[in-house]
Amino acid sequence: MVLDNDRFMSSELGNITQMLEEHFRVTVSANKIVVNSITDWLEGKKSIDKEELDKITALEEKGDTLKRTILTELAKANSLMQREDLLKLVHYNDKSIDGAEIACYHLAAVISQWTPDGELKEHIRQLGKLMSSQVTEQREAVRFLSINMEESKKRAEEICKIEKQIDVVQRMIVSLLYPLDIPLAVLLRFRDFVNMLEDIANFSEDAALVIRTLSLTLNT
Repeated sequence: MVLDNDRFMSSELGNITQMLEEHFRVTVSANKIVVNSITDWLEGKKSIDKEELDKITALEEKGDTLKRTILTELAKANSLMQREDLLKLVHYNDKSIDGAEIACYHLAAVISQWTPDGELKEHIRQLGKLMSSQVTEQREAVRFLSINMEESKKRAEEICKIEKQIDVVQRMIVSLLYPLDIPLAVLLRFRDFVNMLEDIANFSEDAALVIRTLSLTLNT
C-alpha cells in the first residue's frame, strides 16, 4: 500500500517518524551505555556504576512508554498507511533496547572477575565500536524516511554491511573465549553477553530490511 498524497506524507507519516526517531534515540542512548561500559572495562575499570545500570533500566522503561504511544498512533492512522511495516520497525527497535539492558547486566556480572587481554581484548573493543555504528545508522535511516527515501535506503544497506562484520567479530571472540582458563560461570555469562550483542545486531538488520521496504513503497 502506498501514500495517497503529499499532505499525508507530511502529516501522519511525519508524526509517526518523529516518534520513531525518539524511540531510536533511546536505543542509541542505551547502546552508548553498553559501549562505554565495554571501553571502561577494557581500560581497567572493575565495575559498572549503579547509576549507569539504573539509567539503562530507565531507558528501557522509556522505550516501552514510547512504544505504546507509537502503537496507539498507528492504530488511529489512516488505513492507507504502511501500518504492518511500521509495527515491525517498532518491535525490532524495542527488542534492541531490551537487549542493551540485558547485555549491560551480563557484563556487570563478570566485569569484577576478569579482564580480557591481547587479541581477544581488541576484538571485543571492535565489537563495541561496530554496535555503536550500527545503531546510529539505524536511527539515521528512520530519520530520513519522511524526507529522503534514497538516503534512508542507503543507510539501511549500511546497517546490513555492519551486521556481517559483527558476525565475523563475534565468531572470533567465541573461538578465543572457550580455550581460556577462567571460571566456567564467568565464561558462560560473558558468552551470553556477546550473544546478546549479536542478537541486537540481528534486530538492527531486521529493522533495516523493513526500512528498505518502506523507502521503496513510500516513494511509489
